[in-house]
Amino acid sequence: MKKVDTHAHIFDASKSVVADARYRPGYTASVERYIEHLDEHGFDYGVLIQPSFLGSDNTQMLAAIARYPDRLKGIAVVSEDTDIETLRSLKQQGIEGVRLNLFGKPIPDLTQVSWQIFLSNIAQLGWQLELHCPPAYMLHMMPALQHHQGAIVLDHFGRVDPQLGVHDPDFLKLLDALDPERYWVKVSGYYRLGAADQGKDNAREALKLLLDRNMQSQLVWGSDWPHTQHEQEISYQATVAFMNELLGETELKDNILGKNPCLLYSLQS
Repeated sequence: MKKVDTHAHIFDASKSVVADARYRPGYTASVERYIEHLDEHGFDYGVLIQPSFLGSDNTQMLAAIARYPDRLKGIAVVSEDTDIETLRSLKQQGIEGVRLNLFGKPIPDLTQVSWQIFLSNIAQLGWQLELHCPPAYMLHMMPALQHHQGAIVLDHFGRVDPQLGVHDPDFLKLLDALDPERYWVKVSGYYRLGAADQGKDNAREALKLLLDRNMQSQLVWGSDWPHTQHEQEISYQATVAFMNELLGETELKDNILGKNPCLLYSLQS
């Protein structure tokens, strides 16, 4: 079974970022370095995620995929008024879905006509909708996504609130509302769930709660390389080490690294 890292970013520090960027990296995360990480740790495929600070200019990510088309797929950022022909062009270039990073932004009204058309278009393409947002945002959007036909992917354990932990009522309501046939969760970015041991503890507890809700076939792993805003304390090796500790040498680990992501990202297993 092939192994997949489903979450990484590449960017060039010399390129401009969007005006309202919450974070501006002072270094380059090259696709060559990312491929080296994949090779070093035995991963066959990687999925590049468009970082929020580059907005909807997916140029760098598309160039990286074009350089390693047999190894990489991508999740793009586009505006909801993007026409389907543009989306089809992105699909031909290795894009498998779109991401909404809603931290620091208002909750979009997915019931609006423009959003409904957009959601219909991405479902028609067989794309996933990847959401990076607090649990309360997801609860607000879920009714509008009730009849969405495509896969819906939640980033970083569903973004457990570091202060409230997994017993946050909103997080528990979110878990209870997950449909195992429609929703996927990335068991990634544990260090975004709290500092040091707190983040690891929240990740362990969140995984148990997900498994209790029969989500084992809907979980995928990602390194979150280069660990933006946490570069000083986290490395690729550290994320792999925690993943090994979290999952052990089990069938669950094999599925999270192989079977599940190959299905989600249309990769040859």
